[in-house]
Amino acid sequence: MPDLIELSQDRRLRNHFNIDKRRRTNLHRQSSPHFHSYYELYYMEDGSCKFFLSGTVYNLERGDFFLVPPGEYHIVSYEVKAMHDRYTIYFDNFKMSAEILPYFTEFLAQIPPHFRVFHDKEEELHLLLERMISLYRLESSYGDLILTHLFQVFMLFLCKNSRPVKPLPEESPLETSLQAAAHYIGSHYSENITLEDAAKVAGFTPTYFSRKFKEMVGIGFRDYVNHLRLKESTRLLRETSLSIQEISSRCGFTSSNYYGDVFRLAYGMSPRDYRKKEDSYDTVRNALS
Repeated sequence: MPDLIELSQDRRLRNHFNIDKRRRTNLHRQSSPHFHSYYELYYMEDGSCKFFLSGTVYNLERGDFFLVPPGEYHIVSYEVKAMHDRYTIYFDNFKMSAEILPYFTEFLAQIPPHFRVFHDKEEELHLLLERMISLYRLESSYGDLILTHLFQVFMLFLCKNSRPVKPLPEESPLETSLQAAAHYIGSHYSENITLEDAAKVAGFTPTYFSRKFKEMVGIGFRDYVNHLRLKESTRLLRETSLSIQEISSRCGFTSSNYYGDVFRLAYGMSPRDYRKKEDSYDTVRNALS
């Protein structure tokens, strides 16, 4: 069986896992396209922030969790308060035991990405987070072994002790209009969609829309459309036997050559090589299940 450590799809992960705790200021903002091949679990210990995911802006407050699935473009910005403390946990399915995975799958189906644990479980939550980050910082085989088991406990804890966070009323008409346009783009990216089409949905001129959309999302209209097309194309590469040309056409790219160029820029490999790599991951996943 291949060495599973070699199968992590990003250098950020150590043994398919990473946990980090940092303080951010209200000047911090991710300014470049941000998506990855593993889960990101974000915990707002103190302060507040905005998360953009799948065309929607979520407002996180103290005590909130946010779960970003693999391949989903997202951006976070910090506002109002000067200091914000947050945990981030990165992991892939290889870190989850076969016993825990069904609970996690059920959790994903029932709980939205924005959630929090029950109030009477917060003390236990903080103990688990602090213990995990201490073990991770040991950087030893002993710490990693204990951490592997503690992570299963932590995930089961979340699956059994979490509730959805009710969205707050929209505060900004501008934000509402931009989200409407983002949802429109999400439904029509496979078509010959234009900046003018999206601006019309938002009710803005193309120039004003282009500037405000980039401020909210972090990337421009065309890059966002290409991201959605690429995301769908990776699904088709994994789940179908369609040719590269057919996938390119279904996802809205003007040519398979252009699709290949954009794909290489985003993923560092060709669509064909990506399909081969995913096939090898599936072989190992099936062997483990």
